[in-house]
Amino acid sequence: MAMTVGSGLGPRPGAIPSERSRRRVLMLAYYFPPLGGGGVQRTLKHVKYLPAVGWDPIVLTTRPAYAPTRDPMLADEVPAGTPVIRAPELVPLHLVKWAVAGALRRARLPTTPAQYIGWPDEKAGWMPAAIWHAVGAVRRHRPDVLYSTSAPVSAHVVALTVSRITGIPWVADFRDPWTKNAPWDPASSALAGLSARLERQVVRSAASVVVADERIELLGVAPQGPRRNVIRNGVDPEDVPPPEPWSRSERFRISYVGALYGRRDAAPVFAALRALVDRGAIDAATLELRIVGDIALGGDTNLEQLPRSITGYVDHRAAVSEMAAADVLLLYAPADHRWPAAKIYEYLATGRKVLCVAGPENFAFRLVRELDAGPCVEPSDQPAIERAIEHLYECWKAGDLTVAPEVRAETLRRFSRPALARELATVLDAAADRVG
Repeated sequence: MAMTVGSGLGPRPGAIPSERSRRRVLMLAYYFPPLGGGGVQRTLKHVKYLPAVGWDPIVLTTRPAYAPTRDPMLADEVPAGTPVIRAPELVPLHLVKWAVAGALRRARLPTTPAQYIGWPDEKAGWMPAAIWHAVGAVRRHRPDVLYSTSAPVSAHVVALTVSRITGIPWVADFRDPWTKNAPWDPASSALAGLSARLERQVVRSAASVVVADERIELLGVAPQGPRRNVIRNGVDPEDVPPPEPWSRSERFRISYVGALYGRRDAAPVFAALRALVDRGAIDAATLELRIVGDIALGGDTNLEQLPRSITGYVDHRAAVSEMAAADVLLLYAPADHRWPAAKIYEYLATGRKVLCVAGPENFAFRLVRELDAGPCVEPSDQPAIERAIEHLYECWKAGDLTVAPEVRAETLRRFSRPALARELATVLDAAADRVG
């Protein structure tokens, strides 16, 4: 059976470890403040709360050559005195890859060679400097354990290399799958075999593997293997204060917080809204679809025909404020996307109704249904989506979109960032004790 964390092992939640019991962890994370976006939060919150349970982090991150998403205020949450080492990204490989692919396309040549530029991922340009700085950090700070988190998976390659050089045990954290979430077609790409071999090597070499959801599949470790641990994403109670009681606003606001791109385009929801407006079930004058994030969608998305407002990217503090200002929060995932978006925990803590459009195997679908926090429907069932939205709209008109306070309380009990840091501390302790 897989190790069970968060079961009462290790320091009590309020205990302050003695100096003699303290340990150090070198955390390798490409995404870290002042970078922004969803990939930053998991590592940042671990760094914030690990010291309370006996682990002092040293952070190795990057100085990116290209960083369109920034949130400098997040740096205020890093505990004072935490060493943060920045390895420069020598080459922005994703820009080089695009340029080479474009040149090959214009020359009417196959673009497959360009994929090798972004291997093992498009952030690999930071690996040489990251390895160099990580070895130096081991010599200076003498960490007990290494910890790496992906995406990007190049962080794990750096950790694998440093662990072999130094002999320090290592914990690999996966926020997403690896080859099961590849940007190429595994059936046809020459990179698929290389990536699969590298994934197995990484996963088998780590002392422990952590996944953000039990449905994340990895090569090299069994789903119930003893080295595999589930530590979910969560919500920081300091980020999401107790909500104001819901009151009816001038317009029925459905807010989607996050980026829309690729298959994550929420097209079934937009189509359902358009159908409801077209047949008069929803008065367009009383509707606002609010997109809080960037949009990179092609073709007809039905957005152009809907009353909408689009903020573009906003920092995390503003994003949480947008959640609290909504009448309904939209969570969308493709039907085959089985692990939840990290924002679901913040959604639930805001005290607002959630419209969850995802496959029934997605943890967000199951959690929203379990907590009775809003309707859950599948992306392929447009009539059900229409019925769910129309019901929420009628509740809004009647002044009845209140969410039970138990939803927030249960979310914080199970998914608060301090509790999740305690779970990680248990995994780090086990890895350190193997050689301690």
